[in-house]
Amino acid sequence: MNTDSEYLCFVNGDQECNVSAKDRGLAYGHGLFETVKVHSKIAPLLEYHIQRLINGAERIGIEVSDALVRQYFSQLLRASPGEGIIKIIVTAGISPAGYAYTKSGLVSYILQWFPMTTNYFLHKKRGISLKNCKHRLTSSSVLAGIKHLNRLDQVIARAEWSDEYYDGLMLDQSGCVVECVSSNIFLSKDGVWYTPDTLECGVTGVMRRYIIDDLIPSICGKVKEGKLSMDALISADEVFVCNSINGIFPVVSLEDSCSWVVGTGTAKLQNALYSAFPCYR
Repeated sequence: MNTDSEYLCFVNGDQECNVSAKDRGLAYGHGLFETVKVHSKIAPLLEYHIQRLINGAERIGIEVSDALVRQYFSQLLRASPGEGIIKIIVTAGISPAGYAYTKSGLVSYILQWFPMTTNYFLHKKRGISLKNCKHRLTSSSVLAGIKHLNRLDQVIARAEWSDEYYDGLMLDQSGCVVECVSSNIFLSKDGVWYTPDTLECGVTGVMRRYIIDDLIPSICGKVKEGKLSMDALISADEVFVCNSINGIFPVVSLEDSCSWVVGTGTAKLQNALYSAFPCYR
């Protein structure tokens, strides 16, 4: 087990690591999670994380308390030794065996702190390469967009490479671009930014939301969301991926099939992000 300086865990406000084997999150994946970057006791995109958590909980029938999430997050943030990642997990708690859910059990709030272990400075400057994953995402309009606990699609896709790629491109069942295993994807063509929608599958990332709502409108107009083909990706002028932990990474290649330059548009967005939140530099 890690030492207290390397890992912290609170369950329903108590500092411990034990969760019941009867918890619906373990039994059925009935829950959600958020992975929050913290730096100097500040979580830059916390409001976006909490909003997505609450909205996702409503969609899968869990009555999550906004106040308790904030209380437990602040508790762990005060106890954490410094820069790192706080993972918020909420589950439907313990209930009688079977898929039926009566909401009679108490929601489980599990919060963990991990240190930041990797510096991706060169990736942000020089760009990264993506694996073209064979495994494809399944579609569900009910689950699309939210960060539910069932991440088997991502686990299976991530097993397709070792450390030679930063991330893996994931397609839907019809072959359209959706996202990467651990990040969202944007492309630019003729000065216009595009990103896949998340209406049928994929995760609506909080960094993705910040880029769509704030960064791109402040620099170069609006983002177009919709279906994106592989041909659209291959013919793009520049491509980047993003998530709430690492920020924005330019993409320079998709295996050996195609390549892009680190474009000026991506660089402008990176600089705007650094100005707003220096912790992403």
